[in-house]
Amino acid sequence: MKRSLLAILLLAGFMHTQAQSTGYNSTARWSTFALQSPETSPEPVSDTCLVFVSNRHVMTDSLRFVDESLDTAALKYFFLQKQEGQWKVYKAATLGEAMKSLPGRKDIVVYAEGMGKTFTANVERARLMSAQYNVHVVMFDYASINSTYKPAKNFRFARGNARGSAAQYLSLLKEFQRARVNNADWISGRKLSTFYHSMGNIILEKMVEEHDISSINTTPFIDNLVLNAACVPMKRHSEWLEKIKFAKQIYVHYNATDLQLKGAHLLTMKRQLGEKITKRQRAENAVYINFHDMAGFQHSYFMNFPYNEYRLTPAMVDYFSKLFTGQDISPQEAITLLTTRSTATSRM
Repeated sequence: MKRSLLAILLLAGFMHTQAQSTGYNSTARWSTFALQSPETSPEPVSDTCLVFVSNRHVMTDSLRFVDESLDTAALKYFFLQKQEGQWKVYKAATLGEAMKSLPGRKDIVVYAEGMGKTFTANVERARLMSAQYNVHVVMFDYASINSTYKPAKNFRFARGNARGSAAQYLSLLKEFQRARVNNADWISGRKLSTFYHSMGNIILEKMVEEHDISSINTTPFIDNLVLNAACVPMKRHSEWLEKIKFAKQIYVHYNATDLQLKGAHLLTMKRQLGEKITKRQRAENAVYINFHDMAGFQHSYFMNFPYNEYRLTPAMVDYFSKLFTGQDISPQEAITLLTTRSTATSRM
């Protein structure tokens, strides 16, 4: 009976995700985006700007100019600028070229999302993060939904594409590392954080487990590395997490009543890292934050979303603001920042 109830909840969650993606993939939504010709350059007239690094196929003559499948041959770089309700999308030759177009000097968050995101949905999430936390957002954009698939098949599709994106994500981190070493103007003096939500954590997991990270793993160049509601197995996660030396601080967020991760647990028959973590299996180099008392059944509890009545507490906003601006937060400070009812622990 319990498994049947969880299956129903999981299906409902996936159908909700798919319904949202349908809206983001509509002609009306795509009509608010325009891929610019190679000859045009961004104009410094808007503060609503994002950088996207994508491994989707690009079709320049289509309204939906990026599709729903992976292109592992090369990464594509985009600078996005919103003006009067319209998104202008400029192709860039390199990460540095795209980053130089961002206005102002803000700290940087490299953001990898989970299942069910079209290009336009990722734009909305990146925009919300940029606006709510006053940071520059670099979205790692991979195909995590196919509009023709049913929910269960999309679950497998998204997991497979997250795994298949690990090598390209490593290439992106190498670019950030080179920029830090060379003290590139667009990163000089700024904090750099990486944020992985839900299935986005699969990219990090497979990058560390299956690829040679030695070239980026000598000196920390990332300030905060954040695993949020991680849709990866909890068991033995410390074995790959403790290999990470390229980040100064590592944070793992979990919530035992996260309904979407309960569903993933049911489908994979494995407890998920973002659910509940036993103390004996925790990584020595990570701080673990329990959001159960604050998040309830929520899965995306790191931002306020216009379509969700759930709202972060002021303490949560303060915590994520510090996190995304690269500040070091100790376990004790996390307890103070959040609530006395929550627990924040680190194995020292």
